[in-house]
Amino acid sequence: MKRAILALLAAAVVGCSGPSEPPPTSIKPLDNAKVVAARLNLQQDAELAPCNIQVSAENELLVMKGGVPSEAAKKRAETVVRKVEGIEHVANHLVVQPETAQTPDL
Repeated sequence: MKRAILALLAAAVVGCSGPSEPPPTSIKPLDNAKVVAARLNLQQDAELAPCNIQVSAENELLVMKGGVPSEAAKKRAETVVRKVEGIEHVANHLVVQPETAQTPDL
């Protein structure tokens, strides 16, 4: 009788010590296809293509880094990437770097 109780107790302890499921999370990571789609959209835009904007994902956030010629281009880049289905959160870390005026050599 004691052995039966000990066997049941041991089975219960072993069953509880197995791997557990990770806790549920509300963060839905962006998949690579959405990041690639955002990059393609930026590359197909005549104003933004020369800017070589870096695009990555951090969990559910699409992150843009790099330089653009104007504040309007910065806003346009965000609008362009938001057109990709499933992209809801964008971190726009683009820096406005106006082209320097070229002066003729004298």
